[in-house]
Amino acid sequence: MNHNQMAYVAIITTLIFGSLFVGISGFWQTNENIGDYESAAEEDIFGEGTESVETLDSDGDGLPDTLEQTQYGTLIDNPDTDGDGMSDGWEVAHGLNPLDNGESDDITLDPSEADTEDAIKKNETDAWPDPNQGPNGDPDRDGLTNTVEQDLGTDPQRADTDNDGLNDRWESLYSTEVTTVGGVVTLFDPLSGNWDCLLLDAGTEQALADYYDDDETTPSWDDLGNSEGKHSCDSVLDTDDDGLPNWLEENFGTDPTSRDSDMDLIDDIVEVSTQLVNIFVGTGEECNVALVQSIDRVAPFQTMDDAWFLGDMDGDGLLNGPSDWDTDGDGMPDGFEYCYSHLTDLTQELSQNQGLDNTMLLNPANASDAYGDWDEDGLNNLEEYLVAETFGPTNFTSPWRVDTDLDQMPDGWESSNGLHPRDGTNGDEDPDRDGWDADGDGAVVYASLVNSVTVIGVDVELDDWVLENQTVARGQITLAGGNKQTVALGSPVDGYVYDIHVESGDVIESRLDVWMDIVEPEEQFTNLMEYNARDRDGDGITDGRSTDPLAAGTRAG
Repeated sequence: MNHNQMAYVAIITTLIFGSLFVGISGFWQTNENIGDYESAAEEDIFGEGTESVETLDSDGDGLPDTLEQTQYGTLIDNPDTDGDGMSDGWEVAHGLNPLDNGESDDITLDPSEADTEDAIKKNETDAWPDPNQGPNGDPDRDGLTNTVEQDLGTDPQRADTDNDGLNDRWESLYSTEVTTVGGVVTLFDPLSGNWDCLLLDAGTEQALADYYDDDETTPSWDDLGNSEGKHSCDSVLDTDDDGLPNWLEENFGTDPTSRDSDMDLIDDIVEVSTQLVNIFVGTGEECNVALVQSIDRVAPFQTMDDAWFLGDMDGDGLLNGPSDWDTDGDGMPDGFEYCYSHLTDLTQELSQNQGLDNTMLLNPANASDAYGDWDEDGLNNLEEYLVAETFGPTNFTSPWRVDTDLDQMPDGWESSNGLHPRDGTNGDEDPDRDGWDADGDGAVVYASLVNSVTVIGVDVELDDWVLENQTVARGQITLAGGNKQTVALGSPVDGYVYDIHVESGDVIESRLDVWMDIVEPEEQFTNLMEYNARDRDGDGITDGRSTDPLAAGTRAG
């Protein structure tokens, strides 16, 4: 048997085909198996005493040359024989195969030196190549690849390296520092369970013990401790103070540093509740409004069991409920749907909109409710939410009201024409400035001009509100004898600056030249007027079409 064959057989004989013991803790699986490749004993890798031929490590990979040649078949002059980015010594120490990079071409036997048929048979075994090997393998199923485990210093064969009951990947996502009087505590470090840390003082520990021992739905305080009776701050505390202890946040895959992990406008504790919830945030037409007095509402997923929260109904890779911004995948966040899911709120709207009925409730676990236009405002339910993408995260409109902001312009017309449908004051605005100075008293001119005047300043901008006689521009004239004098031009009326016709440096030579136009409020062609242009004779019957409030192509004249 030649050297390559001996190396191959040595590798095969060191592989351990053990059972994979998996325990589910929340979303990720915890694998306590040591691995499919036998770890070398530390004294075998590093040797004992002074360096000798037996302990010489030419490539500095942590494996003595003798072991590389006789036991592992790895190269003595290459610290990463299989080229997977992980050193041979680290792989062996952590139960990985230093000759298997997870790809299909790990072993190539020279046909002139080996039995080709025998080599093919060995390469076709189920053990090698092993998808758990190599940089992208994940033998402990904790969500971290072997390369990331190496970078973090965690054990690729154990989903919970520090034995605090929390998945390594979950902890690595939310590591955070907390400053205490006694020093800085790094929470959610996958290499440290923070057993009885500085945050767990006597008072806090007693309060937590009372809480856990009094709540029959949670483990007891003793059950949450380790064999020495110590408790992990990473696990037992409620870092974001949302009512969910950290270990339960890990179960749901939520962020222990944020009350609303998925930013869907509902706190995590509300999403996972199985009973009535008492909240200080409004629903219905007061959606997302902070309340002085709390209200009772049914939790959004109250009827769902624990298994449902570990599922993924829309197939987006996120767990149902507090981990998924849009659990049912219909494009509307859970919080928006939750706002309009209560019959109590809908009943208040039925008298205002005769087209509604008591079945028109959104459901964050039902993807079929996105495309109805219940209030007949020109926006379906999904579009009522999508308005927020333009005007801000909470500036969506109501699926129950034609005119959410009560400014007499429908939500659909406002949003489709670039107007803010949650701004009840914009009906009186004229953003395209297509009103006009009907009586001609708003023209700013220099009526005392003798020869010429040079514009030296314009003191207002378009759309500014100005008062009568307020200085809006300045000019400079030349007096007899050559002296210069500054003159101020004031607004002739109260109104809005609609047009500015001059700029600094311009030379004006006529008293009739208009420097700017000021339009009085009653002369504007407002947004509401633009909408009402659809009723040309004002009889309440649509006999035309609304004009564009952001384009001055239509003028009131």
